[in-house]
Amino acid sequence: MRQLNTTELESKTNNYFLDVEYANPDDVQNKLTQLINFLSSQDISKNILNRITEDHLDLYQKLEPLNDQSPERTKKAIIESLLTADLQGAFGYFLINKKFKEKRKFSAHYIDLSWKWYSKGHNYSEQQDGFNSYFLKPFKELFDWYLSESQTEKEADYFSYKSQEKVFEKLEKLEEILTKQGFGQEIIFNEIEELKQLTKKLNKKNWGEVIKGKFVDLALGGVLTKEAAIKAIEFITETELNLLQ
Repeated sequence: MRQLNTTELESKTNNYFLDVEYANPDDVQNKLTQLINFLSSQDISKNILNRITEDHLDLYQKLEPLNDQSPERTKKAIIESLLTADLQGAFGYFLINKKFKEKRKFSAHYIDLSWKWYSKGHNYSEQQDGFNSYFLKPFKELFDWYLSESQTEKEADYFSYKSQEKVFEKLEKLEEILTKQGFGQEIIFNEIEELKQLTKKLNKKNWGEVIKGKFVDLALGGVLTKEAAIKAIEFITETELNLLQ
């Protein structure tokens, strides 16, 4: 499958999560394995999963060495430390991912987390309800937050919806400035629209390189002056450079 932009990814992941949530208990194993495989195959979602691990590394390190034979008091202490929805979401992801990495799976492979961690569920249906409440839904809510609200901090990070809106505002402001200065309106409009679309699918590093390349080409093609191109790049990327001189 091709790499999806944020809008496409949101729609696709919502469908995958819903498939897991409303699957028959016997089908959860296959549906959830498909979900994790999909998330791992897409650059944007893979980056989000890495960010969840980095941002909740302490919890990850506590959970990683545990197994079914770990003391109940250890599990209880971890559950009691989940004081925010974000921690609950990271907890859900880490344990789902641990299960995903196990090669031998069975019907209740994922949903029995509800029983093993919360003693919830005397049958598969009840276990699935507990699994959805304590693991799957919190994980989805955390994933959705990274996709929609998180800040783009590192070069490898992609732009969330909130970060995209800020970029779009700057691009529209730049289009207004360049148009008022008398540069080719239609060409500038088309380039700005393309940059908006690329903002939805490129990480910060690649996006910055595309910005530089586009405005260098506009200057070399005579659409912009060298000075205007430099100012445009600096305005959008918020970095100083002299690459055209």
